[in-house]
Amino acid sequence: MKRTILGGALAASMVTVALVFTVSASATAATPAPRAPKSLSDIQAAGAKATSDRIASLNKDIPKISAHACISDGDKSTILGTLNADLTAMQTLAGQIAADTDVTAAAAHYKSIFDNYRVYAVALPQAHYAAAADCITDKAIPALTKAQTKLTSLLAGKYASKSTPDIQAKMADLAAQIATATSDTNGVAAAALAVTPASYNADHSALSSAKSSISAANAAVKAARADIKAIVAALK
Repeated sequence: MKRTILGGALAASMVTVALVFTVSASATAATPAPRAPKSLSDIQAAGAKATSDRIASLNKDIPKISAHACISDGDKSTILGTLNADLTAMQTLAGQIAADTDVTAAAAHYKSIFDNYRVYAVALPQAHYAAAADCITDKAIPALTKAQTKLTSLLAGKYASKSTPDIQAKMADLAAQIATATSDTNGVAAAALAVTPASYNADHSALSSAKSSISAANAAVKAARADIKAIVAALK
């Protein structure tokens, strides 16, 4: 009994949710743009560190996004377009800041790292939120729904005698959690990827809704998994 259900639909949902949690949790927290130091040498040192840090983060995440199996092709193309463009921009800015010969130019280039690109505040978080939404929508929810369908069939047939009020309550909660995860992820990927550095500059909460929705959807998927595991255990 356990092997029949866990071997397919539920096992797939477990793997997917674990992957979603890892990806979404790795999004770098947004930080306010610091003021540029006053001397040219200090600006250049700060600029070298800021660009180097972002280059390292982008180089770490780009291969992960490229290899990610459950991001839709369209979203993956959008995400990689942004991340690769930001990578090129950081490399360019690093060279420009290093070559600047006056404070005004160096300060302007330094400021653009934060205001014009927003690698940590926008690009990386939106990539992770979109990836998480796609994985929940395209992998986790179908897997949970498949397990739900199997359980419904078993409880109406072979295991009808074990269909207790407690099991029926868990089945009802399973349906509710699937509905919640579906609702919470609806449109999240598109909304997250629509945020730009300019829109973030105007409203620092631009990605807050996507973050909250993914967190709620992950919680719903985990609750659904727990319902399925409890029902399977009761039917042994």
